[in-house]
Amino acid sequence: AAAALGTWYIARQTPDRRPQTVDRRPQTVDDRPQTADHRPQTTDRRPSSVVRRPPSSSLFPLLALYWSVTSILAYTLAGEKMPWLTVHITLPMILLGGWALGRLVERIPPETWRSRETWGTLALSLVFVLSAFRAVGSLLGDAPPFHGKDLAALQATSNFIVALGAALLALWGLLRLLKSGKVRALGALNGAAFFALLAAFTVHTAFQATYVNYDQANEYLVYAHSARGVKDVLARVEDLSLRLTDGLDIEVAYDDDTSWPMTWYLRHYRKQRFYGAQPNKDLRSAPVIIVGDNNYGKIEAVVRQDYYRFDYIRMVWPEQDYFGLTWQRVRDALRNPAMRAALWDIWLNRDHTRYAQVLNKDMSLNNWSPADRMRLYVRKDVAARLWDYGPMTAETSGEQADPYEGKRIPLEAARILGGAYPPQGAFVSPRGVALAPDGSLYVTDTEAHQVIHLSSEGEILQRWGSFADILSGEAPPGTMQQPWGVAVAPDGSVYVADTWNHRIQKFTADGKFLRMWGYFGQAEEPDAFWGPRDVTVDAQGRVFVSDTGNKRIADFDGDGNFITQFGSYGAGPGEFDEPVGIALDGEGRVYVADTWNQRVQVFEESAPNTFTPLREWEIDGWYGQSLDNKPYIAVLANGNVALSDPEGYRVIEFTPAGEAVRLWGDFGSGAGEFGLPIGLAADSEGGLWVADAANGRVMYFDGP
Repeated sequence: AAAALGTWYIARQTPDRRPQTVDRRPQTVDDRPQTADHRPQTTDRRPSSVVRRPPSSSLFPLLALYWSVTSILAYTLAGEKMPWLTVHITLPMILLGGWALGRLVERIPPETWRSRETWGTLALSLVFVLSAFRAVGSLLGDAPPFHGKDLAALQATSNFIVALGAALLALWGLLRLLKSGKVRALGALNGAAFFALLAAFTVHTAFQATYVNYDQANEYLVYAHSARGVKDVLARVEDLSLRLTDGLDIEVAYDDDTSWPMTWYLRHYRKQRFYGAQPNKDLRSAPVIIVGDNNYGKIEAVVRQDYYRFDYIRMVWPEQDYFGLTWQRVRDALRNPAMRAALWDIWLNRDHTRYAQVLNKDMSLNNWSPADRMRLYVRKDVAARLWDYGPMTAETSGEQADPYEGKRIPLEAARILGGAYPPQGAFVSPRGVALAPDGSLYVTDTEAHQVIHLSSEGEILQRWGSFADILSGEAPPGTMQQPWGVAVAPDGSVYVADTWNHRIQKFTADGKFLRMWGYFGQAEEPDAFWGPRDVTVDAQGRVFVSDTGNKRIADFDGDGNFITQFGSYGAGPGEFDEPVGIALDGEGRVYVADTWNQRVQVFEESAPNTFTPLREWEIDGWYGQSLDNKPYIAVLANGNVALSDPEGYRVIEFTPAGEAVRLWGDFGSGAGEFGLPIGLAADSEGGLWVADAANGRVMYFDGP
């Protein structure tokens, strides 16, 4: 700004030093010019000795050029790269271009526009530019000339020859016209015509950005921009509210993912409700729920089968294939005719069709990536009152019956270890819990990559483990990567499911390493694991491992020797989809939390080391498929079965036959609340330990 003001001031103050016109007419004795009859002229027409000229433009192009170069350098080095910053880069270029265009126009004499040569030059220039573009496009396109004798190849060759011939003839005509001696004026005219062509491209781009692609991800000026889905959701919500409340009085709930921009757009809804990242059952009173993709798994436990779901894109970014761009990628793209044609389509019309075909990926606007998505849930009993929001059947006449209705009890923990309770800060994210024969407690801390051994009074006895990733290098014995399950054998030895090192480790009761087995694989060998989540040991010392990623239960002896396995992918009896928690009852029956099939399966040993399905029951929960929504299972002293429902923030107790007995918990950090209940361990007195991962604590609940 200072430089610009200084340039303007200097230009205003600089006198015109050009030679002054000398008045050579006869003068009188007092220096006044004479008329034809030798009389003094009455009007003094002498020029001033010093004439101020308009602001000088001599320094302006240098200033604009300096401004342009420094802007490019500054925003190249700056950390933030956003499309709107191009305004700061292009502004000095626009001013410099305007100055250059003005100088060009000044060089064109007015009489030039009345000359036939002028219009002939313009016409030939247009033919030359269009033909040259066509010829070069044929050479660089995906169907170049002289590449075959079939009909398509011959057509491409003839198109190139015609375009090249037209360009050469137009160039010959231009050279003939320029011999007329008006090279300067005609050159300036062609320069102005070139600027006009660029202006046409600018108008084309501006029109597309403003009126065609303003809501779409294929427009590069639309960056981190609300997609059309936001407007569609708001239109539906407004329609529902007006039809049901004759105003904006409908209750609408939204989460932290969609708080931008819903906080603003829903400001006039008197019953709008923000529930953050932790939805709970109280949301079922809301006829309309809006949720972002980060909370999909959590909301499923709330909406269950009681809501209709509508999917939208909430926010979009332009395609980001320019990330990691190298000169080799640039050269490969320019050498590929199909890619050159695809890039031309993107540049001219923001059309990614051919680009998607070249890369063999889906770039349709409905499936665009990168994008953040959202869902609108409309409760079925509300939708049934409106003919265009779902089928009007008896099933949608009201909220579906809760299979656990009347089973919820208020129950607070009798003891809490960690979190805000002693030993404070003992855990970061406890997920697995197991009881030893002496009453001590073992807890796997997933994020700390450790096992913590506590006395029955809550005193920390041992802590062992450190982080190592076997897929990135070595993972020596005793190192771990997010251990989940833990179990204690009758002899007191401790088994740990080292989940993301894809192995089982065995330790003494005080944490000394004994042995380990397993590697990453897809069950091609018995010890090829894929993210084992839980481990348990029976009275014989057999070690059962839930090989979650490989959809099976594997059985080993205490030294890691393979015994048997059962299960495969599917939804039928004996098949699994994400088996996680496993537990054994006093009869040797195996209970498995078949997570994504939303059921518990029970297996019996029908023959030595042969396990067959005995029964199963459905779980009204475990809806989400997030990495945290992994339920565990424990058999209580009375024979009942306790299950954790992590993203339902509750524990559910069933009879061995699968009848719900009671449930407790809700989201929170109180003594009767959970942040993320996962691991379970039952004691001989009917009590239950629960690992509350999100609140960094372990809680003990008395039995009934």
